[in-house]
Amino acid sequence: MTVAPEKLVRHLLDTAAEVLCRDSGASLAAVASAAGISRTTLHRHYATRQDLLRALAHDALDRVASAVEGSVLVEGSTADVLTAVATALLPLADELRFLNLGASVWNLPELVERWYDVAEPLEAVVRAGQDNGTLRTDLPRAWIVDVFTGTVWAASDGIRDGRIARRDAVGLVVETALNGTGARS
Repeated sequence: MTVAPEKLVRHLLDTAAEVLCRDSGASLAAVASAAGISRTTLHRHYATRQDLLRALAHDALDRVASAVEGSVLVEGSTADVLTAVATALLPLADELRFLNLGASVWNLPELVERWYDVAEPLEAVVRAGQDNGTLRTDLPRAWIVDVFTGTVWAASDGIRDGRIARRDAVGLVVETALNGTGARS
């Protein structure tokens, strides 16, 4: 039975992300084995490890962008919007953990530019929060976005390690964002 190429690519990306989350140094052979395919088949789609990492990073950024874009449309206060964004991002954090591979993922200028594009809707939320007095105006918007997204990944780590309860994670993220970057009384 032949698998449709787009389904095989989705399977490869999902499997590679899972393997690299467990072992950031995993080889292409380990990824192929976990995917149940030959190394030749994997190499047909991704000739090098860097090609696979690039594809994984773009796929991850697509998923994050989709989650953010859908969440920032929520009507309500800054806290409501940040809650929606954190709720959408937190389930992705575990499967996107490989993005923390550092230079092996982020040394491509187009990926950094993509991250800035993905962060734009969050910066608009922060701008609105600064304009309405919910968030501090003495902190750069980009910093507040980085703190917020970093807190999402930290919450994911806390859930994985058993240090925080999954049901508490979104509230902790939003509370930290608002009180760590909230307007001073």
